[in-house]
Amino acid sequence: MLLFIEGYPYTLNDIVKDKLTVRAILKDVVSVPVKEDKYSFGYVGYCYSKTAKDVVFFLPKVVLTGEINEESGDDTIFGASPQEIIDFESDTVKAKFTEEGCKEYKEFLSTLSIWIYRTINVYKQTHNDNILESKEYQSESRGKKQKHNTLLDVIIALRDFNRNNQDYFTFVAKNVHSGYNKINWNKTITSSQAVIQNGSPVYVEPVNRKKMVNFDEELLVIYFSILNYIREIHGFSFEINIQYPLISCEKLKKSYIGKNLGCRRLKQIKYKYFSDKALRIWDLCYAFFDREYKIAMNRQSEDYLLAKDFEHIFEVMIDTLVSGNDKQNLPKELTEQRDGKLVDHMFVGQGLIEQSDLTSELTYYIGDSKYYKRSKNDRTQLGDKSIYKQYTYARNVIQWNMNLFLDADGNGEHPQLRDTLTEGYNPIPNFFISARIPDKRTGGSKFLSFDDRELKAQDGGVQLNRQFENRLFDRDTLLLCHYDVNFLYIVSLYGRNNKSAQAAWRDYVRKEFRNKIQDTLNRLYTFRIIQPRKGMNCYQFLKENFSQLNGKLYRSMSNKNYLVLALMKDDEESKRFWKRLKVRNTVIKDEIAENESVVQNVQTHFHVSEAFELTTELQIEDIHHGVGTLEQLPQQSKKFGALMVMMENYEMKSLKFLPAGKIAIGIKYTRDGIEIVEKLQSIGYILFHTRKDMGQHLFPATNIRLVKSAVDVPTNIYKNVSTTEMYILVVFDNLRELDSSSIHSAKKSYTPTTRYDA
Repeated sequence: MLLFIEGYPYTLNDIVKDKLTVRAILKDVVSVPVKEDKYSFGYVGYCYSKTAKDVVFFLPKVVLTGEINEESGDDTIFGASPQEIIDFESDTVKAKFTEEGCKEYKEFLSTLSIWIYRTINVYKQTHNDNILESKEYQSESRGKKQKHNTLLDVIIALRDFNRNNQDYFTFVAKNVHSGYNKINWNKTITSSQAVIQNGSPVYVEPVNRKKMVNFDEELLVIYFSILNYIREIHGFSFEINIQYPLISCEKLKKSYIGKNLGCRRLKQIKYKYFSDKALRIWDLCYAFFDREYKIAMNRQSEDYLLAKDFEHIFEVMIDTLVSGNDKQNLPKELTEQRDGKLVDHMFVGQGLIEQSDLTSELTYYIGDSKYYKRSKNDRTQLGDKSIYKQYTYARNVIQWNMNLFLDADGNGEHPQLRDTLTEGYNPIPNFFISARIPDKRTGGSKFLSFDDRELKAQDGGVQLNRQFENRLFDRDTLLLCHYDVNFLYIVSLYGRNNKSAQAAWRDYVRKEFRNKIQDTLNRLYTFRIIQPRKGMNCYQFLKENFSQLNGKLYRSMSNKNYLVLALMKDDEESKRFWKRLKVRNTVIKDEIAENESVVQNVQTHFHVSEAFELTTELQIEDIHHGVGTLEQLPQQSKKFGALMVMMENYEMKSLKFLPAGKIAIGIKYTRDGIEIVEKLQSIGYILFHTRKDMGQHLFPATNIRLVKSAVDVPTNIYKNVSTTEMYILVVFDNLRELDSSSIHSAKKSYTPTTRYDA
């Protein structure tokens, strides 16, 4: 096997095998420049070199670890320079690795070649093949046997034999099954009891002529079991028309392959076969179980085996596995944007704040796949162009969504990103996906594993774009995260082409996107649920405090009576995270200091929960004494002033005015009294209180007017004092006593000289 790495600069005149140079080996396979000494081949795939009489495998560039070989200064694969392991069967390579290491790497390369072949094959079924090239491969023949190098060669030979010998299988099946269902009357009469019906015997349980499985049938059972295994495990399409009781895939894997039962059983029955086709079937089956077995492979056939732009195939793979059909169902203006930008991956999913089944309360997930070579420390470096292009995707989606609802074309069929009450925006999950192969140093047991399905957040892979600090729900606050997927798992999942397996991983990875982006938000922000206090005009409060609360509040569900408050987190780990996002120390300090003022202000009109972190579900605290409304109240309720009346022994005195809902409050010609008169039009409430700040009673006022002379006060209205000439007549709603704790902090301290302390 000859190994080449996509995109790696090879010295073309280096001798690598049997006195052949790189140039000589590849000249009949791909285009090789004549005048260049070094050249990078941009291919991924598998083919056959007639010059070298060996298999050539172009590996994807993601197999390079990013670690530098100290001796050569080159990038490495398996801890060696790509140039020195081109001939993977050479003595030099065997000396470099342990016997067990060589075996492990050969098994990996053999499996990877199958999945690369399957990936190209599946891609070709649904996409333009102008990036694919048809190349020669070895085909099974009747001639001198030669050593096989990869499992892929055996699988292709098994496939081709099945495709070209359907007549033979049908002929054998007819002979094997002929007479199988005929009744053996002698045994039926002697061993079964007859039932007499209309004077004739009827045998309810006839005995069939049971044929024993012969050796031809057993060989075919093994052969078709192998085909079925390859179909289930690797996604190849085989025509199996003969109904044999096949060996299960699990048993074939554990016993016939794992415990070498396949080779042992085939050796036991080999002497029974004499026909050419039976012996060829035996050869193919044995080669499948024993990878070192030699079979005749002298003929050459052609198939689409090489891809010259594997980056595009990787993008298609990720789109198929992550977006599914969702991207196709989105409006074209979102995925093919008007400024010419094409979004790689996009789907509609659960919002980051709260889960909902309503389309209008979902959000857009926007992703871009990066098929890059790994850099040092197992990371993928992103360029500024890629990052800012991803921000532009999100901005275009937000503006398109805004235009949709401004033009009244939403109709609940699309996510509504902006909340009209708070003017906050549902955060858009924006992310990169890059390919990785776990290296031996950090991968542990997952090294070279095709089963590792995990989505991993890349260290330091978070970018932040904003106009204002501390405004998560602002339209210009765009968080961009970066995740890695196991390239080996992706090619195997795509190449298998199993729709149910792909749907299961799609469901997993979408949940992981949400969970991991929530984890990032939890490192940066604290979240609180705020619910309106009963009797408070919270709608008006939001409008009057818009400047302070803009971008900090969001109504995650349009029909719910609560909001979510997000504020910059105040702990050392979060501060370090903010600094990595290039937020200045002074800004962090100022914003965190402002957070306390925001919470105190909000508490005057809202019940504010303890800080919490985002999880799968949002937990809403039950306020037992009731909550108010976020809806706009009638115009007369927009008076926020409270006339505060000191009234000791309230329980006794209230009997004189509470039933009527009317009272006359005496005021003096002092500075405080005059101030109350000047603000009379802004008073919407009356509060009865005591010196000890206990027993407050708050009522909404429905009518307030000034009476300048005591004689003009109606006789049926209770006066709280009788020593003043000027009174304020208050009519209030005595059936709606409100929660007065919200204005506790607004009251002035009582002193003997300050009676009217509103």
